[in-house]
Amino acid sequence: MTVYAPTQYIRRYGTGLLSTEVHAKGTGGYLWRRAPGPSAPCPFTLVPPVLEEAITGLPQDGVGRFVLGNTQDQTRVYHVGDDTSVAERALREGPGEGLDSVLHAVGGLLARLHSLPEHLAAHSDLPAGSAGMSRLTAWWSGRPANGQATTARELLRTELGSDNWQLMQRWLDLADSQPAVVSHGAPTLGSVIHAGPDHQVELLTGENLCVAPWYADLGWLVGEIVELAWHHGASHSQWQAVLNALFEGYGRDLGTHWNRAAALRIALHLHDYSAYVALNPLEIRRYASFLSHLISL
Repeated sequence: MTVYAPTQYIRRYGTGLLSTEVHAKGTGGYLWRRAPGPSAPCPFTLVPPVLEEAITGLPQDGVGRFVLGNTQDQTRVYHVGDDTSVAERALREGPGEGLDSVLHAVGGLLARLHSLPEHLAAHSDLPAGSAGMSRLTAWWSGRPANGQATTARELLRTELGSDNWQLMQRWLDLADSQPAVVSHGAPTLGSVIHAGPDHQVELLTGENLCVAPWYADLGWLVGEIVELAWHHGASHSQWQAVLNALFEGYGRDLGTHWNRAAALRIALHLHDYSAYVALNPLEIRRYASFLSHLISL
């Protein structure tokens, strides 16, 4: 069965870690074709059939849905309703009208994913811990992806100072210390599609499935939203409303340790940009200042 017929892409972008092509479907909607970038340290997760069936069978609420990609060679192909991710819109428009409802739906999706039976987490052959946290742990431990990442690490370590660096190391060591559930692994806003109020929120799922503590997925999104708030500005209350909607949709928040999750996710973003896009010492210094602020909270 043909699940993806090549057409001229309408959008194409990527880094050394991930490449994306977006194609318009003649029947309406879009195909997103994603593949590991040329420098990616590992392939996408292979989704066991039993787990694919379990995710497909999760209760539907008519608001959000998982989109499991069809596998072709080393790529995944997703059928979705728009050509633009929520991340792009949030970068351009800020918290904007509707972002809180989108995050509420994503929180609900993650809660349903994490509710899968324990035996699926224990016997699914999924990786232990997310690929993203593995990259960050390797970087923090002095096993960088390449020369750019080496330079970025040494500069960040200097700017953060020894105490903050060691505290972040302890947070990393604790990141996977609790019982684990089936986790998305990288629920980035760049994997969330929402075509408008009459369409469901779609979460591209499968590339990074893993077994991790419940808070790992939630912390990923908290870090992204905190970073967006830092970059974009807008009122604190607007961004807090987005975070509140995520927690309400999930049914639980991160408590007093939210800053740990945010700092780790933002540090991972800094690593991925430095290793797979470009080395920018000025940005590393800016991020070091912001990370120091988060650590102090």
